[in-house]
Amino acid sequence: MSIFGIFKKLISGVGAEPVLKVQTSTAQSKPKIITTIEESDNKQIENWKANQDVIEGLRFIATLQLRIPLRVLLRDGEIHRDINTAPPKYAREMWEGIWVTKTKTFHEMGIDLPEWPESESASDIGYVLRREYLPFLKAVREIVELNEPIENRIKKLREMPISEKWKSYIERHGGIEKIIRYFFPKFIDTIPKLNLSQKDGLSKMSLITPNLIAAAPDKTLLSIKGIGQAKLKAIRDYCAGITDNRDADRVEHMIK
Repeated sequence: MSIFGIFKKLISGVGAEPVLKVQTSTAQSKPKIITTIEESDNKQIENWKANQDVIEGLRFIATLQLRIPLRVLLRDGEIHRDINTAPPKYAREMWEGIWVTKTKTFHEMGIDLPEWPESESASDIGYVLRREYLPFLKAVREIVELNEPIENRIKKLREMPISEKWKSYIERHGGIEKIIRYFFPKFIDTIPKLNLSQKDGLSKMSLITPNLIAAAPDKTLLSIKGIGQAKLKAIRDYCAGITDNRDADRVEHMIK
């Protein structure tokens, strides 16, 4: 292929970040929406087979968000080079991450040009450099996924060594306390259909755990403005549905 043909393929998007819409063969057809990991993997392999002159394999891209499990983040950047086999299933859902085509370098294609500069990737705090933001996400997830009491993990998050680069990431997330609330929200904040005033009412009465709320008399809960019989039942049912850590004032909010 000529150098102009190679540039045409590169500019058209081969090897780019995940694309969830692909055009079908006829001009009249609507774009097919890729909704499953299998569809996405198959499409990337099709692109690879059709463009082996500029593509050398598939690269796994983890989504850069706090909600992404450590098992997925640790696989970011891995390369799959067997064109005849499907890539490993590192993600359980597409929102965790997907495989994309990996374009050969200019050097590998015999082109005497400088390589493309590193581009920024989308994240839950805007565009960031993957090589800088990914270690931050891993460090946070390594702590929050520990098999330790919630209080211990919160303490470790607050004491986590923060590099200068990471300070801006924490600020863009709203501060370390907001990150803590994301993973370990207060139990009363998770009770559905309660407004801020009603949650504050429970907190002032020190009714902050499932067991404490379950033990409170009906008249105590009904004394909080806006809580009637319907909300009382909803609160009772919600607390009854909590089976683990019923004496904890925080809950764990994450997928591992």
